[in-house]
Amino acid sequence: MKYTKNKQFIGGMFDEISPTYDKLNHLLSGYQDNRWRKSAVKYLASLSSNYENILDLASGSGDLGMEFLKLNPKRIYSGDLSLEMLKIDKEKLPSEINRVVKCEAEHLPFRSAYFDLCGIGFGVRNFERLSACTDEIARVLKPGGKFVTIEMFKPLKANIANKSFRLYFEKVLPKIGNTLSKSDYAYSYLFESVDNFLNIQQYTEILQNSGFKILKTKNNFLGIVNSIFAEKL
Repeated sequence: MKYTKNKQFIGGMFDEISPTYDKLNHLLSGYQDNRWRKSAVKYLASLSSNYENILDLASGSGDLGMEFLKLNPKRIYSGDLSLEMLKIDKEKLPSEINRVVKCEAEHLPFRSAYFDLCGIGFGVRNFERLSACTDEIARVLKPGGKFVTIEMFKPLKANIANKSFRLYFEKVLPKIGNTLSKSDYAYSYLFESVDNFLNIQQYTEILQNSGFKILKTKNNFLGIVNSIFAEKL
């Protein structure tokens, strides 16, 4: 089945699964997703001690934003299409630091060169026009601002391990996820969104075309889950 990436579909889907989103993410990743976020933020801390304003884009329920607190920012803006996700995000992060904003990545309601850091955890594959979104992210970042992406990509090389995981991801995980989330389609969409997405090389080329320099890529899991660290030129 082919699912759309338009904002109404994406926002509605995440509204629907928001009550079980955190628990299922942890369960279906083997409780590794938080480790990947912690590792990414640790590397960002090694690059700079000045992350005054941070944008957690496609923020979901705020797990990446929680890790960003370790960077001692003045403000974290959580941007997402899903109001239900943003409600959970708002409960997690301290109100004196966090600002939640319903927005889409293609049209960010922030002035140019405002943010020191933008991060997206498992969200870029949901963007309908990816290049337009990375152009917009570059616009709101300061020169030298950092951009971290944690995402599931098509592996560059197929091997027995990632072929086996693909079989689980296609046949088993959607049934578990849809049942536990009480959704008819959300975790079927998850598989399809990854299966139709880019590999890491294609994604880094898009970032470079938007004016970013790639600082580091990290393979977190089987060449499928990767962290990409970039800097706005």
